[in-house]
Amino acid sequence: MKVVWSPIAADEFDAAIGYLAERNPQAARKLAESVLAAIDRLGAEPLDGRAHTLRTGEVVRGWPVPPLRVYYQRAEGVLLVVRVYDQRREPIER
Repeated sequence: MKVVWSPIAADEFDAAIGYLAERNPQAARKLAESVLAAIDRLGAEPLDGRAHTLRTGEVVRGWPVPPLRVYYQRAEGVLLVVRVYDQRREPIER
């Protein structure tokens, strides 16, 4: 399955990893690897996280990679990474 990142998801991922890398490069590398492994697994295996409705009204699935949550959608042959959001921040779900 092809994995496609939305621009906002890519920006959120870069910001979260960049922030952590300034403070703890080893932890940043571990978190980045965990997020990317989770996304690869979601694209390769028939498993899904629970459904969420974002404040925008968009219905997505979510997969936790603490402290982040990967929000994604599936289409034929594509896994779209919609958001990579820090769960410690104000919720983006309805």
